[in-house]
Amino acid sequence: METTDIRKFQGRTTEAVRVLAFLKAKPGKREELESILKSLIAPTRNEPGNIAYVMHRSTKNPDDLMFDEIWVDMKSLEDHLKTSHMLSALPKINDLLDAPLRIEAYSEV
Repeated sequence: METTDIRKFQGRTTEAVRVLAFLKAKPGKREELESILKSLIAPTRNEPGNIAYVMHRSTKNPDDLMFDEIWVDMKSLEDHLKTSHMLSALPKINDLLDAPLRIEAYSEV
């Protein structure tokens, strides 16, 4: 599955935002959480403001997951959080987390 739009990545501006989202699954809930998260990849990659959307699993603790995302700008990220696929998934995701979802946004230097 393609995770990054190389054309958009090469054309990104100083307005681009990199987001790291950290999720820790409750014991025994990782597979269910991963399934929900994987279902978000295709619709998110189709959003016009998305440049990259890559899910990772920790090499030290498989219950620790992370998304590495790049957005055209902050508005694109805000719009993403209002999409139907995110609004329907977030309550399900929260029920499977052992710690609060942590989201950090960065701009390129």
